[in-house]
Amino acid sequence: MTAFRPGVLGYSTAVLLIIGIILPLSGETAVPSITLGFVGDIMIHNSQLRRAWLGEDESGNDMGYDFNPAFEWFAPYLEEPDLMIGNLETTFGGPDSAWITDEEYAFREYQAYPTFTTPDELAPALADAGFDLLGTANNHCMDSSLEGASRTLAVLADAGLESTGTAASGSPVPWRGDVGGYSVSIIAWTASVNGLISSRGMETINVFNARGHDGRLQEMLAEIRDEAARKPDLVILSIHWGQEYFDEPDLYQKNLADLAIEAGADIIIGSHPHILQPVEIRKGVFIAWSLGNFISSQKFQEGERAWVDGSAMLNLEINRDEEGKARVSSAEFVPIYVHWTPEDIRVLGVTDGLSPGAEKKLGLTDYDIQRLKALELQIPYQITRYLGSTPAKKSKNGWVVDF
Repeated sequence: MTAFRPGVLGYSTAVLLIIGIILPLSGETAVPSITLGFVGDIMIHNSQLRRAWLGEDESGNDMGYDFNPAFEWFAPYLEEPDLMIGNLETTFGGPDSAWITDEEYAFREYQAYPTFTTPDELAPALADAGFDLLGTANNHCMDSSLEGASRTLAVLADAGLESTGTAASGSPVPWRGDVGGYSVSIIAWTASVNGLISSRGMETINVFNARGHDGRLQEMLAEIRDEAARKPDLVILSIHWGQEYFDEPDLYQKNLADLAIEAGADIIIGSHPHILQPVEIRKGVFIAWSLGNFISSQKFQEGERAWVDGSAMLNLEINRDEEGKARVSSAEFVPIYVHWTPEDIRVLGVTDGLSPGAEKKLGLTDYDIQRLKALELQIPYQITRYLGSTPAKKSKNGWVVDF
């Protein structure tokens, strides 16, 4: 590059020349873009509770839990998006707070099934890993009653995490924020709370009655319409729906998506089936029907649970079109494998697990390599098969589709 010397060219001329190099000569300015990151269900079963417990010290004092190792390998991916979002499918109701307990699935004072309660230490581990926002409306959000649902929000806030989908009092409100110059609204609803209905009312939980009873479904659609009327750049619906272990969206999901699109949703992100369902551009709206499990203790089983140990992180690049409207310009899928050892259950990027030297460095077994290779083939196929002829290109960490 030529060295500009204001004393020779004149200071103003030098500044103009520098600006001419930085900005295109046509007068166009760079169009800003942002990346929104999404993962699926964050679940903590008793196998994870046992591994996270630090035991007792020499005096018999409980040393608490450490969930940081679960996310250590995958944290660099979670830190990259401008906003990182997950679905918290457990509660921080405190010790012995589970609405229903089962000795088989309990660990000490916490419960993993059928109602989930998790030590508070998970919240700062999620924040440290890179999460910014968690949806709390799902079929397990009432697992430690209304009090536990409210306490969950306080624990998240203490860890510096934002949330939407439930409230401590009154009706939940959408999350609203500025993300890199884009105004974003996120609305979270669930089709079910597993029948755990409080006699004191359910206004603090965004739940609608699925399969024919649409009273609160109309509330959800009204909330989408109201939010769209505010004219943010993006209205995102995070919705917990569908059939567990089905790899296709059902007719109810499709009809519900059409209603949400008509109401004004720009992006729809689904969860609950515990396995990946495809993504789709439907009536101009990007839909991820289900992002599967981000982390859990569910393991591969032949048949309907063959893919519960794998999922994908979704990175949506958002740009403005010629009219200034925000749109999804590309979607990157980072395949994920949940790796087990006697000490930890960790989230592992499939590409990382199959990289040279990873087998020895990460302590991978022949079984792990087999699962990683299977997921490397299955995940991009499963995610992209509704996109028709739109090609998926290999990226550094997974696959990317441009729109």
